[in-house]
Amino acid sequence: GLSSDSNYSILQECYPYLAKRLLSDDSPRARGALRMLLYGKGDELDLSKVGELSNGFESYTSSTSSVESGQGRSDEGRNTAIEQLAGVLLSEDSNYVQDLLLHESAVALDATVREAILSPLEPLRNVPIPSLGLLTLPLEVAKASLELQKIDESDKKKLANVKILTDALSNGQSGTAATSESRSGSAESPIGIGRVFQQASKRRRALARIGVRFGGSLTHVQARRLRERSGASGDIANGAGGEAIAARLASIGANTLESLADRLSTLDGDLADRK
Repeated sequence: GLSSDSNYSILQECYPYLAKRLLSDDSPRARGALRMLLYGKGDELDLSKVGELSNGFESYTSSTSSVESGQGRSDEGRNTAIEQLAGVLLSEDSNYVQDLLLHESAVALDATVREAILSPLEPLRNVPIPSLGLLTLPLEVAKASLELQKIDESDKKKLANVKILTDALSNGQSGTAATSESRSGSAESPIGIGRVFQQASKRRRALARIGVRFGGSLTHVQARRLRERSGASGDIANGAGGEAIAARLASIGANTLESLADRLSTLDGDLADRK
């Protein structure tokens, strides 16, 4: 306590319980607290907080499962934590933690695919196109499309997170047979995310609905990106030149994607009614 340890922190001591509560409580208050923890006041996910949260979740579950688990002499607590986390992430009905995961996965996939496709075409964005009316319109449309799909600084941060998460997932899969002692020295994959998703085979119906919701999240992410890059004002959209073409393409694309997202949401509702 405070009298015997000057570095003692009540918050640190309570963090495992708080982590458990934040990941299992879907109330509006818990949602707000979880978002503030993971994102702060911005929109960028803080992966270090994800690690701390999963560590705390495992710590609390282990300490309350059994004496042996709490002392690190049994995998019971870790296995229980994995099952409970899988129950949240792979739930057939949506919850806030799952929604955050789907959103971040959609953002990451969107950026990854665009980088893979557009990297070889990047030099074309800087090629000047003479204004020759209809003769050069296809080239202007192609260049405007590339501009709308370009990788910006926010995308680069997302791609860096993808690399970190991919490495952590690989470590988690390769470390499933490791001892409790060896796991305690590694913070890269604290709860074995790979093992969480091994639970997916037991939840096939849930996976179908999660897949539909992921499709909806992906279309929302893409539509939002197009809206933000559309040039914003109607004056640009109604004008001429590359910016006007880009704005029109972005508006059409965003409208189409938002319509698709609505249909996917309806499909998820229909699947829920078939229980």
